[in-house]
Amino acid sequence: MMSEDLRRLLYGLERYLRLEATERLTVVTTCVVLAAVTFALATSAVFFLSTGLVKSLTLLTGSEMVSYYIVGGALVLIIVMAFLLRKWLIETPMLRMFSEQLLEGSTFTEQMMAEERKQDTELRDLAKSLARELDDYDEEGGVG
Repeated sequence: MMSEDLRRLLYGLERYLRLEATERLTVVTTCVVLAAVTFALATSAVFFLSTGLVKSLTLLTGSEMVSYYIVGGALVLIIVMAFLLRKWLIETPMLRMFSEQLLEGSTFTEQMMAEERKQDTELRDLAKSLARELDDYDEEGGVG
């Protein structure tokens, strides 16, 4: 009897862990794929916008070479700013996202304890109900 209960508990635990792992991996994989696609598109966008900016600056400066230096310098400045602000821009949001994904919701142990408490409450209520019925039966003189 006990080994069957233990076997069922372990089976339920295994299924739960598989579902949790699948859900978490799906979310992380989705984030990675989305980041890769976004990076590729952003790179293309920066290239085309930079080229357009160079062409526009050439009209103002009169020199295409100077325009490339200006745009290149602006891009290097953006890279340096991103590096200096990496904790605020990248690390903190990623940490928040991953911690929410990995730590949100109740654990299996907490769910099992809640289920046990629910069953204990149901058993207590049933015992009280039976005790009342027995008291009523005794008060009526034991006659049904």
